[in-house]
Formats: sequence, C-alpha cells, structure tokens
Amino acid sequence: MNFTTLNIKGLIKSLLLRKFTTGLLILQLAITLGLLVNSAILAFDTREKMSQPTGLDDENILIVSTHPTSGSYRDLDYYRSIVNEDLAKLNQLPGVNSVSITNQLPIRGRGMLSNTHDIDNPEQEKTDKYLQDVKYTLADENLAEAMGFTIVEGRFLNESDELDFDSEAKNNIVITESLKKGLYGDESAVGRETNNGIIVGVIKDIMLDPTLPRDKQYGLFMNTMMKYIFIGRFYVLNVEPGQMANVRNQVTDTILAVQAERDIFDIFTMSEHLKSFYRDDQGLSDLFLLLCGLMLFVTAISSYAYSQFHISRQKKFIGIRRALGARKKDILLYVLTENWLVYSIGCLLGVFVAIGFNILLSQHISLSKPDMMLFVLATAVIFISGTVATWFPAYHTSNISPVIATRTV
Repeated sequence: MNFTTLNIKGLIKSLLLRKFTTGLLILQLAITLGLLVNSAILAFDTREKMSQPTGLDDENILIVSTHPTSGSYRDLDYYRSIVNEDLAKLNQLPGVNSVSITNQLPIRGRGMLSNTHDIDNPEQEKTDKYLQDVKYTLADENLAEAMGFTIVEGRFLNESDELDFDSEAKNNIVITESLKKGLYGDESAVGRETNNGIIVGVIKDIMLDPTLPRDKQYGLFMNTMMKYIFIGRFYVLNVEPGQMANVRNQVTDTILAVQAERDIFDIFTMSEHLKSFYRDDQGLSDLFLLLCGLMLFVTAISSYAYSQFHISRQKKFIGIRRALGARKKDILLYVLTENWLVYSIGCLLGVFVAIGFNILLSQHISLSKPDMMLFVLATAVIFISGTVATWFPAYHTSNISPVIATRTV
C-alpha cells in the first residue's frame, strides 16, 4: 500500500461524515477571506487618496482658524483694520514667507459654491453638471504665494482687482485649469467673461474637493475678501522649511496681542488638514484591519480545535495505517491535506463572499474592485495561518506509535 498517495475521495467522504463542523469552518474561512480582500482594498485606496498631489505647498502651509468675540467687530472698518494689522504682524514673524486670508480652504467637500458659465453661453451648465457648483473662494493678492499656486496663464489677483461695496467695476477672477478646460477647452481663457467676472489668470489645479474627479476641480478666486471680511475665518501662512514649529508656537500670542477678544479655534498645517479630511476613511480602514486580525486569530484557533478533535476520533484509522507501514510524514501529510482541502473549499467560496462584500460596501463608500493578486495573497495568508495552527496536532498525531493507537480498536 502506497501511503504517500492520498485518496482525495476518502478525504471528502471523511469530511462529509462531519458536515456541520466542516461547514462552519468553511463558512468562517470564506468570511475571513472576504474581509481580508476588502480590508486590503480599503487600506490601499485610503493610502492612495492621501498620497495624491494636492497642488499645494502642503508641508509649509500653516492655517489659523479664528473668530472674534467682541461686539466692536460689528464695525466693518474696525474689523478690517484689525485683520490688516494681524496680517502685518504675522508677516513679520521670523520664518514666515507670506500671509493671506481666505473664507474657505481647499481639500474640503462642498463649501461656498456658485454656478459658472461663459457670459455668452449659459447652456454650458446643462452639458456639464459640475459647472453648477463651482467652488467660490474669496482671496487677497497674497493667497497664491501663501498657498503655493502655480500660474499657467495670465496672472493672479492683485490690489487693483480688490472691490468694495460701492464699486461698479466688474469682478476680475482667477480660475483653475480644469474649469478653464470645462469652459473653453484648449483655448485661452484670459480676457474671457463669465457670469462671475472677467478671467485674468488660470492656476494649475489644486485639490479643492477630493470627492470630485481629478479633472473636475472647478474653482474660482476673486479679490473681495475685505468686502466680506466677516465670513473670513482662515489666516494662511507660508513658512520656510524647518521653521514650522517655531512659527506655530508664536501665532496665537501674535494675533491676541493685536486684539485679545477672539477665539483661536485651531492651528494646523495643510498636511494635517489632508489627514483630517481622510480621518474617517483611515479609521474605517484600521477597523477592518483589526477585524481581519481577529478573524485570522479565531480561524486559526478553530482550525486547531477542528484538527485536534477529529484527529482524536480517528486514532483507530490512523493506528491501522501506522500498523500497515505508514510513515510519520505520511500521517502528517494526510492530516495537513485534509485541512488544505477544507481551506481550498473555504477560499473558493470566499471569492464570492469578497465580491459580495465589495458590492455592498461600494453602495456606501468609494471602493475599488478586487483583483486576482489580492485573492492570491489573501488565500496565501489564510493557508499559512491555517497550516501553522494545524501543524501541532498533526505532528503530535504522527508521533503516535501503532501499538498505542490500535488500543482503541
């Protein structure tokens, strides 16, 4: 009798004799593989999102969120004077290259929006839905330098573009490159007029709203921050490399020294702002990875218990094999192969479970589709953990002598 040749039919019959426990382990393996695959996808997707270029000088941008608490700020001229003094004092800090103020930040969903179209072609909004909600940012002439914008056509806003309440001049605006393409294709946009103003410049796309496609980062900027200063909440500081910690420590005292009756809500870098935006994605990814670890641990314990229990009930069969000349490695291979067969069935079923999980999760969050390499890697992880868990009872069984084993006959 050749004990190195395993009887697959015999293994299947053996498994069918314990359908319930085998079925439970197969189901557990399938769910584990489904979680592993989708957790890996979620982790890779989150990492990819956070590594996308923002078009900004992320590491060297410091944001200060502040709001007045004094009734004196109801006087618009007073408000403006304090803000101008803030900007001047912040600009004098060692390590600060440039300071600006804005009403809203990039890397945020929604916000202050406006429909936008060429003044002579209002039908554009019907053919491109993204033109109906263009991010509308109030700025001053220093925002391009503070944020690290790249000018691709024309110029950025300057002091001559600033408008006040009594101005009858048309707005001069700067738009993002994707908005320019959405409005005018490959043609020049400088000098063109939209319903929001005359275009004087185009900047390279920045990540305005990460929930939108990369080629739909539609945004426009106009120099009306001082006109609507009461909604301006963010000071933007461009800091020299290596000076961020030093500048950050001085910002609060500098601002409150100008006027103490206000709240400093938060101080953060643009990199921290990006991480904050994806905080929920990262948290969900970490939760899924934790669940995967727990499922692998539980599955390994289940595999050990499954093997230990059923090996103890097969001592008669194993004893007969040993008495007929089966070597230790034959018994070890038999036990491991029986578990590999269970794992193969479980992982095959897990492919469908993973696809089902992916479809369900995609209805609630943005999730990539699984690929073959992920299935292979997840299957390998499950097989390795299962083999390690099964090895001890299998090795222990292979050491049973034929005499002791056949006493159960």
